[in-house]
Amino acid sequence: MLTFAQMSVHIGEKIKQRAKELRIGTTELGRLINTSKQNIYGIYKRKSTDSEMLRKLSDALDYDFFQYYAIYNLDNASTVSEPAGHYGKKNKQVVSLEEYQKLKKELEDIKEKYELLKKINALLEKQKKK
Repeated sequence: MLTFAQMSVHIGEKIKQRAKELRIGTTELGRLINTSKQNIYGIYKRKSTDSEMLRKLSDALDYDFFQYYAIYNLDNASTVSEPAGHYGKKNKQVVSLEEYQKLKKELEDIKEKYELLKKINALLEKQKKK
């Protein structure tokens, strides 16, 4: 389950900080997300922004800004996702909850088969020694 936390984060400052880390100026960032440099200055001043703009900025700056808001609850274990790491296909693969559950089930099946194969192997080894 994915829920969103009520967090006090000034997203504009986080965006500005990431752009500075990458040495991307307001003109260049504006070009990357198809807006003006004046709008970028406005974004830097905002405490919040809409999700489509945040997606564009995440793509442009190769950083997952949504992590500042998301709390992931997988396997009934609450974990606050740290706002770290890079965003994008190069470094991270994002999967839906349904895909995660499917992959988890496949992993459990593989583990079960592996244990059975170990038992069969042990029996074969025992029989071979006779």
